[in-house]
Amino acid sequence: MNSDFFNRPLWQQYLICILLMVVIFIIGYLFFIYDINKQSDKQQKLYQTKQLQIESLQSRLKHYQFGQNRSLIIINQNEFAQYIERNHLVLNAFKHYQTDETINWDIELNGEFIDFMNLISDLNKDYYYLNFRDLKMTKQESYLQIIFTLLFKRKIE
Repeated sequence: MNSDFFNRPLWQQYLICILLMVVIFIIGYLFFIYDINKQSDKQQKLYQTKQLQIESLQSRLKHYQFGQNRSLIIINQNEFAQYIERNHLVLNAFKHYQTDETINWDIELNGEFIDFMNLISDLNKDYYYLNFRDLKMTKQESYLQIIFTLLFKRKIE
């Protein structure tokens, strides 16, 4: 073995060994710092998603508490039409008539069952008063025909 390393003076051998150890230590330290940086970024993203979840749950809780503090609302025709459009349903027929004690809306909608269920859940979520009567669903060729009557008392006690 012809090695030039052992033919050098002793102080140079020590210096090369020490420099080699320092370089290895610095490279290991840089990898360690990089790994800690990646973990902190990951934890920060996790924290942000958890924070968004908390804010969402807090807003839902406030909405629920607000709804508990107020009574049900009677929907008007324009709001009902907006809910129908928002839930991708088609209003086929609408008949409005009144008796001495009630206001009746005969409604015929065309659309999918899931859209009708979304309509009902949206109305319930916003605390609208719903009293269904004579609910009928008929399957047509490419859609579902939904016929029902909404009843409203003239004065809600």
